[in-house]
Amino acid sequence: MLLTLLVMLFVLGLGIALMIWHARQVFSVELRRGSVRVRRGKPPAGFVRGCEDVARQFGLKRGRIAAVRTDAGVQLRFSRDLPAKTHQAFRNVWAPPPGGGGSGGMRATG
Repeated sequence: MLLTLLVMLFVLGLGIALMIWHARQVFSVELRRGSVRVRRGKPPAGFVRGCEDVARQFGLKRGRIAAVRTDAGVQLRFSRDLPAKTHQAFRNVWAPPPGGGGSGGMRATG
């Protein structure tokens, strides 16, 4: 009985962790045979075209890029299929959404 309860709590915790992870993910794109396919969310159209250009330039056949919301803003995460030398090229075509930090407070008003 105790073991059943522990298994149920573990499965519940795993489900909650998975829901939190999916809430943090803004979008995901997949590279397959040089073409880019949107898997989740709505990435900027310019980013999708830029990813196709980078994949063609480096001869990439497969991989996955995900935009994840963090405390510092939205960051790109790359699958292991994408070599480290290509990460900066993908970041260069990524234009993150504006921060919307507000007016800046009293100091910014002059």
